[in-house]
Amino acid sequence: MMDLQIVFPALIFLPAFVGFVGCVFPRIIFPLGVLSLLGFAASSFFALQGDFAFAFTLVGEGGIQFSVDSYATPLIFGSSITLLIVFGLFANRFTHYFYQICLVLLTALFISFSAVDLVSLFISLELLGFCAFLLVADRNDKKSLFNSFQYLIGGGLAMLIYLIGVVQAFTFTGSFLLEDLVNAPDTALCLIIAGLLTKSGVFLCGLWVPNIYSHANCQSSAILSGCVTCAGIAPIARMSQILTPISDSMIVIGVISAVVAAIYAVFERESGRALGWSSVSQLGIAILSPSYGCIYAMQHGICKALLFSTLHDDNDHPGSLSKHDSNYLNNRNSPKELLRVIVFIVASLSIMGFPFLAGFTTKTWIKYDLPFEAKLIYTTASLLTSTVYARLIFDRINVFIKRQNSSQSNSFDFAVTLNDLFSKPKNYILILSTAFLVCSSFLFPELLTIGSIQSAVVSAILGGILFVSVVGIQADDFVKPVTRTLDLVGAPFLVAALLLANLLYLKI
Repeated sequence: MMDLQIVFPALIFLPAFVGFVGCVFPRIIFPLGVLSLLGFAASSFFALQGDFAFAFTLVGEGGIQFSVDSYATPLIFGSSITLLIVFGLFANRFTHYFYQICLVLLTALFISFSAVDLVSLFISLELLGFCAFLLVADRNDKKSLFNSFQYLIGGGLAMLIYLIGVVQAFTFTGSFLLEDLVNAPDTALCLIIAGLLTKSGVFLCGLWVPNIYSHANCQSSAILSGCVTCAGIAPIARMSQILTPISDSMIVIGVISAVVAAIYAVFERESGRALGWSSVSQLGIAILSPSYGCIYAMQHGICKALLFSTLHDDNDHPGSLSKHDSNYLNNRNSPKELLRVIVFIVASLSIMGFPFLAGFTTKTWIKYDLPFEAKLIYTTASLLTSTVYARLIFDRINVFIKRQNSSQSNSFDFAVTLNDLFSKPKNYILILSTAFLVCSSFLFPELLTIGSIQSAVVSAILGGILFVSVVGIQADDFVKPVTRTLDLVGAPFLVAALLLANLLYLKI
């Protein structure tokens, strides 16, 4: 036991240590980072197969407490896989500086997933916010700088609100542990939850998500959607499991986020913003269930990383590629582009909850864990999600076909296609990711019932029909003014508005 008390803290801080080593030895940071991520992904995957739980205290008796359990391990696995996907697909665009940011961010995520005290959670979320700020500003233009400072100021305000709630909770309980919040006043709980919801990107606190996701680099958007917005899910799930008032409140906030954000995504014409609104909706679904919210967020994060990574063809960014890769991508018939479309479709279907994909399993768990009153609204949100991704799939295929038609070479050679497909290491990452989404659904065959499969297929079909029905509606006159207003107002005022609404609701 004593060995584990040393090993687990060392593992949590290992990514940050590797990142700082990269300052001195920049050439070794990529292989060390990939090896670390592979180790974390493998160990957390095996932990998922059993009921693994281990609690330890840092700095001896009375120190900082952590718990690596069913709340933490799914998110550790999802974050590790997300960073592996990004590192593999965009390796030729990065310097060691980017890897350092991601590895420090990973340590902040590990702490936020496993911390069971409010102060450690505050420190990890602040560090996470600073890393996210650097990722958002990665494009180095005026708009990305505006978005990054908007995120930094909004996140700072959210954490200030959170910290005020922590101080008030400590005044009444004399403890910073989550389990002791049962004795905390409603005001403190309101302030703490407001900060966590902002970090998680849940409506109304998640209105910063679409704007930032749509403008950031695709690799940064993949990390933000796959890792950063999951940071608040574990503590919210832990608190919902302990406190019935928070669990009941999360049902209300979750269904509002799921439905309203999905409606907005249906009428959003820009794919990046639509994916951002979809994240707000999906994370609203994740907070509905304390038992399965973390594993749902894991599945959503991996799929979102694949979606942002394959939303555009590689030749949409020719300036960031080497001369050899640019020549390769000038061939519009490249099988790699077809593979990217296939991965985009599979990841979209997984989020829709299509049978025999990972999303089907997690959505079924969430559905069975909801109270009866919330299931109807959950079904409505699932239908709207299917509509959103039916449009995204249609647009992605349409762009690919247009590029195929504009290609000068329309010849097809099966042998050459296979050779091209397996000649690039990046293609293996996409193939393995797709295989994972398919194979993981067979780990729980008891969920693959006739009724659940029929329900998922019908939802997908109805989503496609609804997309065809609304595709001709021109909502730009409504959508664009609201979008401009949200971009102008930004996160700080939205957080303040949510806080005031909570305080008025509690009649304080």
